[in-house]
Amino acid sequence: MTKKIVLTMLAAVGIASAGSASEGSLIAGLPVGVTGSYTTKDVWRGQHQGDDDLQFGIGADLHVFGIDAATTLNWSSNDNQDEFAFGVGTATDFQLPVLADVNVHVGVNYYSEGTDIVGDVTSELGIGLSKDYGFGVVSVTQYLALDGDNDGYGEIGVDLGEVAPGISVSVTAGYLLEEFEVTHLELSADLPAQDVPFIGLEASPFVKGVYTLDDRGGIWAGNDGFEFVAGVGLSRTF
Repeated sequence: MTKKIVLTMLAAVGIASAGSASEGSLIAGLPVGVTGSYTTKDVWRGQHQGDDDLQFGIGADLHVFGIDAATTLNWSSNDNQDEFAFGVGTATDFQLPVLADVNVHVGVNYYSEGTDIVGDVTSELGIGLSKDYGFGVVSVTQYLALDGDNDGYGEIGVDLGEVAPGISVSVTAGYLLEEFEVTHLELSADLPAQDVPFIGLEASPFVKGVYTLDDRGGIWAGNDGFEFVAGVGLSRTF
């Protein structure tokens, strides 16, 4: 279940078509991007879901009845399973007491094979806040199962941005709200991107380390310890 594109959209939705359409139009401009990626292991939310994961996706920025939204459709395949994942989300700036300027993001995800966090959750609603603190963008996203139960799974993330030329780093911690437990810690690094000659693609290598905490139940049983993942993504925007 390599859902990097869908879930990143919930944490920080990029709206390329903002302000480009009239208030009543359905779709404006329709900026479209296509992606492909390969990873040595599919480790999602602290769970090892398979090896040699291949993913293809398409995403579009929409302007629907005055609301800017981003949508993605992904297909992934590894030695354990094949899956389709769909996501749509939107984000807006907001003023809150104490926190002042924040970004509020809302999105819906669908997974054809289910999340298996607790039971079989095939769709979820993500609601969260993010704020730029100078050293990085801190975000909190709570996922609400639209079917089944996920024990109140959520994520806290810190996007440190570019820490060295061409290298961006982010840190994520998963938690179960109902159990007051941390599930896993993840450190990800996007490495310098390179243009692929003649075909107009950008190659973006990445690495991440995932540590699943001891004594986790459910999907985390038997997954205690550290996993290292490496991969490369290809993308093109039209």
